[in-house]
Amino acid sequence: RMMDRLFEGFFGPGGTNPPDGKEAPPTYFMPVDILETEDAYILQGAVPGFSPDRVEVTFDDGILSIQAAADPVQVNGQWLRRERPRGSLVRKLELPAEVQAEKIVAAFDNGILTITVPKAPRSQPVRIPVSGNGSRKLTGVRG
Repeated sequence: RMMDRLFEGFFGPGGTNPPDGKEAPPTYFMPVDILETEDAYILQGAVPGFSPDRVEVTFDDGILSIQAAADPVQVNGQWLRRERPRGSLVRKLELPAEVQAEKIVAAFDNGILTITVPKAPRSQPVRIPVSGNGSRKLTGVRG
């Protein structure tokens, strides 16, 4: 219950009935698995019951945002039991600065959202050739 209150304080009251009597879908914190490979970060999250057009992924100012919007449930009757969580999902993740934002891709397969965030190439050391005459002196330096 404490966690529910914490999430309600952050996301707003989920599942409460607004004055018009229509049930608003609650918003849940979306769990995400993050895998780091040599070339990319791969994020996966379950979005069961959502179609790809109801899922939005954005990247702005170092923050990756994932939102899956649920439609309100229309029922003709009274629920006797509701055990399956149903509602909108949301998650915001701060990513390292060294990513290629323009190459982020999101794929949707069997209710699993996979987001691939390519890493920016690391700067490679550059060897700077040193030429020398051996007898050159710095001007303006007292020795």
